[in-house]
Amino acid sequence: MLKNVILVDGIVDQQWDYKVAMEKITGEKWGILCKVSNQQEGSLFKVILRYIKYFLFSFSIFLKRKKFQKVIAWQQFYGLIVAFYCRLFKVRDFPDIYIMNFIYKPKKISLYNWFIHYIVTSGYIKKLIVLSDSEKRYYAELLGIDERIFHCTRIGVPDFSGKLAHKPDGKKYWLSVGRSNRDYSFLQRAWKKEWGNMIVISDSYREPEKDGITCLKNCFGTDYMQMLADCYAVVIPLDDAHISSGSLSFLQAMMLSKPVIVTENDTVHDYIQSGYNAYIINKNNYELEQAVLRLQDEDCYSTIANNARKSYVENFSEYSLGEDIGKLITGVFDYEI
Repeated sequence: MLKNVILVDGIVDQQWDYKVAMEKITGEKWGILCKVSNQQEGSLFKVILRYIKYFLFSFSIFLKRKKFQKVIAWQQFYGLIVAFYCRLFKVRDFPDIYIMNFIYKPKKISLYNWFIHYIVTSGYIKKLIVLSDSEKRYYAELLGIDERIFHCTRIGVPDFSGKLAHKPDGKKYWLSVGRSNRDYSFLQRAWKKEWGNMIVISDSYREPEKDGITCLKNCFGTDYMQMLADCYAVVIPLDDAHISSGSLSFLQAMMLSKPVIVTENDTVHDYIQSGYNAYIINKNNYELEQAVLRLQDEDCYSTIANNARKSYVENFSEYSLGEDIGKLITGVFDYEI
């Protein structure tokens, strides 16, 4: 069995660019352990089933922990729960655990907040990897932990642009996607039918029906990517302005040369230069309308779309992300606790 593994929630090719870059930088082999669990949303039963999968899969990794030297949790809960078991059973033999894309939003349920704090203060986490500089300071203060446990990087997404063909005969529509930290109530209130049809792809959308907005709750994988390739532009309304979210969605859109409108958030400025490769707006009806109207202009649309693709190619590939994390693990970055 390989000593270094990446825990993912989904099916990943063994020639995954992130893994290839990791192996190049670290000079070591990395295995991929997959467990699909994060398509469970909607009813309470499905949510409970998703968390059961989190705990069962993580427990299987915990039982085999002595065989691993390094564990990267691409799905953060897999690594967090492994660390939870380590602290719960007070084990001495455990691998270095790196949590990718760490996101924490306090909940009204105090047990959840205690659970996260119990893990991040356990001493079993090597690094919590966040996607913006502002999050290091925000989470350190929120959780009462040393900022040095965090490492900041930029997310990378695979390039599917050569595999998806736009269907020019399809009807024009806008797209809004994502599950976590979305403020779909704002979108539902602010969107106007005369701007065109808005399709929301999210299994957590709960807003009342409205003319001009359609929701798809079971659109994943290649079906979702084809919807993205065929859309006119993407709107991402975010809820909490402090936590990193939406970046995967708007980077996938930029990869496919789709203009993006995203609401103000501390972290999006690390990826977007508003007015150059996308639009960042305050969450109000007027600014959304102005951004939509600007994208109705063909020259403006073309400029934003071309700059979006250029930004993606130069800065946000999965290979570049793997190189960065490989350098972190090999000690090129001096961020040790």
